[in-house]
Amino acid sequence: MNIRWQDWVCIGLGCWLMLSPWQMDYWLNKPATENAIGIGAVLIMFNLISVNRLIDKGEEILNILLGFWIMLSPFTLNFQDEKTMMLNMVLVGSLIVILAVWQIYDTVK
Repeated sequence: MNIRWQDWVCIGLGCWLMLSPWQMDYWLNKPATENAIGIGAVLIMFNLISVNRLIDKGEEILNILLGFWIMLSPFTLNFQDEKTMMLNMVLVGSLIVILAVWQIYDTVK
């Protein structure tokens, strides 16, 4: 069985997103907090499914879409002026996209 470490890193990033409102002290910003918790939970659940190979085709595309949403969410939900929150989301989203592209690359090589 081919264990892809990228799935586990995405699970860790999902956990971070769910904890980040309290760790980075932005829990009073309701849209940012709900976004971080919701997307974090989706990342965790989906990548756990992927790790257990319940879905083994196309899961990287969902991670890419989620990563782009995470990167764009500060601007869409209007918290881009909060630099710490915005940088956290852009960094985590970028990592999710990079990991998904890496998985695609590993699959086709």
